[in-house]
Amino acid sequence: MTIQLERSGVTTPDGVRLNVEVAGPADAPVTVLLVHGWTCSTRSWHNQVESLPQILGPDAVRVVTYDHRGHGRSDAAPAGTTRLDQLADDLATVLDEVVGAGPVVYAGHSMGGMTLMAAADRRPELFGSRIRAAALVSTTCGHLTEGALGLPTRFDPAASRIAPRVLNAVGRSIDRRDARKAEALARKAAAEAREAGTAGAAARAQTAARRAAAVAAGLQRPALRRVVFGKKPDPAEVDLFMADLAVVPGASYGGFFETMLEHDRGDALKVLEELPVEIMHGTRDRLLPPRHANRIAAQLPSARLWIYPGAGHMLMQERPRDVTHRLASLARKVIA
Repeated sequence: MTIQLERSGVTTPDGVRLNVEVAGPADAPVTVLLVHGWTCSTRSWHNQVESLPQILGPDAVRVVTYDHRGHGRSDAAPAGTTRLDQLADDLATVLDEVVGAGPVVYAGHSMGGMTLMAAADRRPELFGSRIRAAALVSTTCGHLTEGALGLPTRFDPAASRIAPRVLNAVGRSIDRRDARKAEALARKAAAEAREAGTAGAAARAQTAARRAAAVAAGLQRPALRRVVFGKKPDPAEVDLFMADLAVVPGASYGGFFETMLEHDRGDALKVLEELPVEIMHGTRDRLLPPRHANRIAAQLPSARLWIYPGAGHMLMQERPRDVTHRLASLARKVIA
């Protein structure tokens, strides 16, 4: 089956254009809304976008994904808007302008799950009336730094103080690096073009710069793969994650991490008590250890908890079949 994906956009009230991608008919009985995590994009859900219509039927489901502001193909996040509350407002815009009035199954990965909780806190009227079921994938209801990166919990207080400073410094470094890289590339291309008197020299300079960037990314790859993925990930999925990370502006990188550190919305989970909810987490998630899933399950006892041995943080890419079938199960419950 070939999935026809339509790419468009929606503009938020503060003027940010969000990239939106839709597969399936507008009159489908249910919409599955897939919301990605920090430094990712719509592409992290590519397995589910392709497989859900195959499982449920091409006319039985509409699949909608979108890039958060400051991620993927969406506009950069203006100063002061790298907040979970803002992402909750962006979600409401997508629901109103793209999804429409039909029943919705919401699937949120990592920061996407936190976005759902922020929306439950700010817009509880959306739940039950429009959002009829939810999947919380590799996410947390608070205390983000607890046990992160496999560190003992006694280091949590220090991590919560230091992490925002480190991440914001990294973000500024990313922006400076990108600016220097663009400037150096322009200078080199212009110089070689002048020397050779042809456009071919500029093209060769750009090719060399791309190769250098690929080498730099390759040096980061083993460490990032260990932190973000579990055992034996598909190299193509790692490539996809690295490509998404490479285009995140420094301000989004640091700013959204800082707002996630402030995230503490366990009480908002009460809004989901009457909905079918699936909680999914990997045992080798080093960014958000499984205790985060256990805490959500304890605060939302009506939900079902699924733990996947050997899987890391990118669960929908590492266990695509399992995640897709859990979403399909939720969709069937909504339209039953």
